[in-house]
Amino acid sequence: MGTARKFFAYRLLSMIWLVLIALQWIDFTEPLWFSSTTSLVTITIIGIALIEVLLPLKAAWKWTVKIVYIFGVWRLVLTSYGVYVPTGPLFPDQLRGMVLSFTPYIWFSLAAWALLEIVTRLIVNRRWILFFIAINLIAFAIIDSFTSYYLWSNVAWIVFAGLGWLVCYHLYEYRRKYPQGWQRLRRKPLKIAANILLIFTCVLLIGISMPSVSPILTDPYTAWKNRSEGQGGSGGTAKSKAAKKAVPTSSVQEEVLSGYSRDDRKLGNGFEFSYTPVMTVQSSVRSYWRGETRRIYSGKGWADLDEEPRETKRYKGAATSEPLEIEQPGKVEKREVEQIVTMNTNNTYPVLFGGYSIKSVELLDERQETPDMRWTSREAEMFWNGYKRNSKQPDYPQKYKVVADIPVYPIEKLRQASYETLYKDDPDKDYLQLPSDLPQRVKDLAKQITAEGKTPYQKMELLQSYLSVNYEYTNKPDLSKKKSDDFVDSFLFEIKQGYCDYYSTSMVVMARSLGIPARWVKGYAPGSQPNNEAMMMRNPGMSGEYRVSNADAHSWAELYFGDYGWVPFEATPGFDAPILYTEEESTETMAPETPEETQTVKQEEGFLSSIDPVILRRISAVAAGVLLAWLLYQFRNELYFIWLRIRLGHALTPGEKTVFGTLRAVRRLRRKGLQRSDQETLREAFSRWKEERPQLKDALSELLATFEKASYSPAAISTHEWRKVQQLSNQLVKLSRQRTTKG
Repeated sequence: MGTARKFFAYRLLSMIWLVLIALQWIDFTEPLWFSSTTSLVTITIIGIALIEVLLPLKAAWKWTVKIVYIFGVWRLVLTSYGVYVPTGPLFPDQLRGMVLSFTPYIWFSLAAWALLEIVTRLIVNRRWILFFIAINLIAFAIIDSFTSYYLWSNVAWIVFAGLGWLVCYHLYEYRRKYPQGWQRLRRKPLKIAANILLIFTCVLLIGISMPSVSPILTDPYTAWKNRSEGQGGSGGTAKSKAAKKAVPTSSVQEEVLSGYSRDDRKLGNGFEFSYTPVMTVQSSVRSYWRGETRRIYSGKGWADLDEEPRETKRYKGAATSEPLEIEQPGKVEKREVEQIVTMNTNNTYPVLFGGYSIKSVELLDERQETPDMRWTSREAEMFWNGYKRNSKQPDYPQKYKVVADIPVYPIEKLRQASYETLYKDDPDKDYLQLPSDLPQRVKDLAKQITAEGKTPYQKMELLQSYLSVNYEYTNKPDLSKKKSDDFVDSFLFEIKQGYCDYYSTSMVVMARSLGIPARWVKGYAPGSQPNNEAMMMRNPGMSGEYRVSNADAHSWAELYFGDYGWVPFEATPGFDAPILYTEEESTETMAPETPEETQTVKQEEGFLSSIDPVILRRISAVAAGVLLAWLLYQFRNELYFIWLRIRLGHALTPGEKTVFGTLRAVRRLRRKGLQRSDQETLREAFSRWKEERPQLKDALSELLATFEKASYSPAAISTHEWRKVQQLSNQLVKLSRQRTTKG
């Protein structure tokens, strides 16, 4: 029992240090993850650690408990955050809903669980502990030095946990190898604990209280930032996940960060994601935050505003101003939505952002002078202080209110509308422009992809689906594969990977080649809602606050469909254009499903929906009951000793297990007809049974010898002897079924 207690104490303390280190990584990732993901991973790690240390179960039972716990945590946490809303009976409706809703959150939880299991089995000695602590310290040091994160306090906590782990391992080894010396140390526990605590406290306080001082040498991150200065949002060279890359101002290729682009004349270079905040938008409808559009495709990118000038109208931005007009608005129902934009950066932008088309703008910050805002009714852009690429944007507003008109599309009617119905008048040729040297294979591919579509909208759905499914998303495309001079042609046939600029530009160019007017739009994707992002994704009609960073900079396509106006299309994988549909077509849903998605959903639903849910629940209940009964029978011995441990309040030694196991075998033999009176000793009963059942003689003799050794001998029972008792007990029960005939 002493060895078990020593091991348990060390296991418990080492798990505490391991969890403390894991929490430092969770603290580091918290700004990057949704709060639901952070909570899920934290509860997973703490719960699995407690199960691993505190439950005295065999491996099979312990894994069963862990799996049940993990499923329970997924449901509890993700339901509380609104990621999944239970509807219908538990099986099959809720089970099917959980399967469809829990990803990708559960992958973070499973990864954390797997890492914890690996580390707990790998870190078994001092050398591995030192290696593990060193790896963590090096990782945090690199992140602290080469990024904007300040992780000194996390490093201090890791040092604290590492020292604690090493001290516990040292004491554990000392107690195991030198039990007499350990007994002497135990006489002064407070003195030892006070010294250790004093050292640990000093290390921790020094670590977390270090003042910020100027370094003698410039660290790598600062040097890199200084070298790249001028590439941020204000410089207009950085782009994003959906946005574009900037062209460096020097002859040396510098690293480009994501953000709102100012120059789209040459697209395609790789970039790094920047998660610096840009703005917060309060809106009752989830939207893309639209900035500018482009209409002239050059073959390398999109023409500058100097080459495609705008007709602008000055706008004062007062509450009493007339509603803004827009050309080609479409004859569809529109929802008027107020959106309050609060800028979280000092960078300036050429436009004000809003959902779909802006109806009015009101500045909410205090200013004396009337702003110079310019509205372009044709492109639906609100420029701040002119629209020239090189013009400055001084005094950019920090807070403003946009009233936007969000169209509600009758998608089914649009799907059925023919080309002749949509384009009674000749389409605007500016939005059908293509370079004279556009490779023919681009046009041929567009025709091939959309051949099965009967109407313009159906053709565009096929085109959108093809691009999102057949090309890989990456922020660093392999440009070594590029041979064609045309940006779209090289993407479709050579590089075959890219980010939003690749997909959106290809969508516009291929749509134009089929006679569908299209334009290229840049701005920002909706951003994140850390508390209930998944719920808002399913229901864009819910109000909320959207946090937009440079990583959300994005570009997409808008296609013109006559009386239905301009409709956003999203070909970039992982993105869904937030489109409102009419009520008869499921109001306020996301972008229309592609044919592949529709087929997949039908296949997923068809398997369970084809069987009566009541029958499924009954079959499942019976199967679960049978499985539970089988498990209880298979692990009956383990359950018995778990109950004994709880009853006695401590872990049983092999000797105690031998005594209780033998007495339990006697009770089992009683059910086979071998009775023992209250006055008989175990030796007397066994002697009588040997005469009655000769086939039991050898097993009874060996079992009795081990029992008496455990009960009366000072010698300790080994684990091997205890296992032998288990085998003898099972053997006796089997042999007792055989009846001996006397002749």
